[in-house]
Amino acid sequence: PNLPGWRDVPLRKILEDEFNMKVVLENDANAAAWGERCFGIGRGVDNLVCFTLGTGIGGGIIIDGKIYHGNNYGAAELGHMTVNKDGPRCNCGNYGCLEAYSSATGIKNRIKNRIKEGIKSKFLNFDDNKLFESLRLKSIFESARKGDKLTKGVVEEAISYLGIAIANIANILNPEMVVLVGGITNEGDKLLTPLRKEVKKRAFYSNYKSLKIVIGKLGGNAGVLGAAALLWIPNNCSC
Repeated sequence: PNLPGWRDVPLRKILEDEFNMKVVLENDANAAAWGERCFGIGRGVDNLVCFTLGTGIGGGIIIDGKIYHGNNYGAAELGHMTVNKDGPRCNCGNYGCLEAYSSATGIKNRIKNRIKEGIKSKFLNFDDNKLFESLRLKSIFESARKGDKLTKGVVEEAISYLGIAIANIANILNPEMVVLVGGITNEGDKLLTPLRKEVKKRAFYSNYKSLKIVIGKLGGNAGVLGAAALLWIPNNCSC
């Protein structure tokens, strides 16, 4: 949905013809998952799921040491998992997607909706639209921790729905590890503690007990390193 008009474009062939060299084409979230699996916190873990939490939400799934692409290279669109059938409309056209709640864009949109409902913030100025758009998640989370009704409700909601999504993954795939990457992970334990609590409440106990929910080690380099690794580490290696 983020690249309108890009359908059946032979991008790899175009690039190989242009530069006369081998080209590997991969989804950015899959590349991030592969990077964390080969070089980061998931090194040596054969079954993991990676959530990329940024402007949107992407995902990468590693099963038995291989990137899982699905039937039509459309697997792991974790941000478009429906977590609330009556939820807000997502950019993809669906309603109640995880991305509409727990991405940076989703969090800001939820704040806008609360403002329209008449809820005010004690600590942040949302009257200036330009200032609002430049607002960082760090400031929103800090405001929530201070007890601001507006931001606290939105942040708690975002973490709760992310927890629901991870619980679904735990029950469906039973991975050894869920790796979180992206700006929101700068919150560290302030994110992980309530998130794990939500997952524990909803996932099968045995699946939760065997699951590590962690923050990636590679930061913004996960995707770059993963993409580079695909050229020289086959997608079936034991890293």
